[in-house]
Amino acid sequence: MGPEALRRPSTSLDAPRGGRDDLFRDGVRTGVVTSFHIAAAVGIALCIVASGFFSGSETALLALPRERGPQLAREGKSGEKVVLLVQDLEQTLAMLLVANNFVNILAASLATILAVDFLSMLGDRRLGEVWGPWLATGVLTAVILVVGEITPKTIAARHPEKYAWRVAPVLWVVSRGLGPIARIFSAVSTGLLRLLGVRSDRLSPATEEDIRALAVLSAEAGEIDVAEREIIEKLFELADRPVREVMTPRLEVISLEAPVDFQQIRREVARTGHSRYPVVEAGGDLDALVGILYVKDWLRYQEPAIDETVASGKLMRDPLVIPESYPILSTVMVMRRNRISLAVVIDEHGGVEGVVTAKDLVSELVGGIQDEHDPAAPLAFPTGPGKWVVEGRLPVEDLAEMINRPLPSGPYDTVAGLYLYLTGSIPRPDDTATVDGVSFRVLTMDRLRISRLAVWTDPAVDV
Repeated sequence: MGPEALRRPSTSLDAPRGGRDDLFRDGVRTGVVTSFHIAAAVGIALCIVASGFFSGSETALLALPRERGPQLAREGKSGEKVVLLVQDLEQTLAMLLVANNFVNILAASLATILAVDFLSMLGDRRLGEVWGPWLATGVLTAVILVVGEITPKTIAARHPEKYAWRVAPVLWVVSRGLGPIARIFSAVSTGLLRLLGVRSDRLSPATEEDIRALAVLSAEAGEIDVAEREIIEKLFELADRPVREVMTPRLEVISLEAPVDFQQIRREVARTGHSRYPVVEAGGDLDALVGILYVKDWLRYQEPAIDETVASGKLMRDPLVIPESYPILSTVMVMRRNRISLAVVIDEHGGVEGVVTAKDLVSELVGGIQDEHDPAAPLAFPTGPGKWVVEGRLPVEDLAEMINRPLPSGPYDTVAGLYLYLTGSIPRPDDTATVDGVSFRVLTMDRLRISRLAVWTDPAVDV
């Protein structure tokens, strides 16, 4: 037995152990792929899959509509877990960030080791130590971006409910394990925010602009129809516009004088086709309002008894009174709550300005609705290039859109109101006025009310 054998006894530990140190033995490159390398590669793959899982889960929970919570809770245990995760969303997001960062950092560490060893197999150890971290950073960044971020987040954003429902059981288990750690990090973060003077508020609710933008994106993606998007836009507009913009002005309101007899009711129903009539005192106007007569109430009685019944006021209903500045959408809710389809609009002094019906309000939301009793004449029609004839009650906004010209805003809603504001006096037929390159000529008057006007935009044209 030689001296070398005496100094270094042979043991079972001298056999290859499959560890990373087997790549270099006595400073010499062996080029052996060990079990450590295989385990590290498998670990990287698992970390990337986990990264995609946590990234997609974060996006799905953030994109999940909050109003779906009650329904999800009734769809089984997975739905219940989704609701619980969303209810404590800040804590859930903290847990997801902890888990996602852990697997990403672990994957980066393992990838760096593999890259160093791989390059060392091709050259010497110095080559791997210098360029291995750079190779690992470049390759892993690309893989994590595609597999661990972009792809799962895109899927989750498109199908948030389905994605959240499937991952909820696993997330629930992970949250039980990482919850305490996430709470520690969350508390530290909250403390830092306070030191910096930043408020740590909860997620703010969706704003009007958010909902409008979501409606536009949904329409472009084909999730909702263009008509549905327009209705959403109209809802926000109706929440701001006053009811006086859609009411029937008092000069156009058809009323009955008390005492009302059978023949008078029958005559007005045959002439106008209306189903409701304001009833005023004899010789009075709408400011002397007695009540509202519903034709369907009148039809319940036989002719011999009708005169006495109407005269006694038994068929009259108390009017629903709405201020003229009340929002249109709020008016809809009030009329719906009171189960009334006609309301009287008053000004700040208590004078009656007009009436508004449920049909008027619905028409603003979904467009004009005409029945067999409505006049067929439009509120405006062209008479030539750059020339129109419009009704005085046409809204100024509609005229501006029709002529594709801006018109000044002011304390008026209709074209007739704009004309009166410009001139400051009651006009006569053929009187004219001009504003911002748009000219008006009064065509017809209904006593003191402007009934119809001619409008043109070319200064060289006269009508």
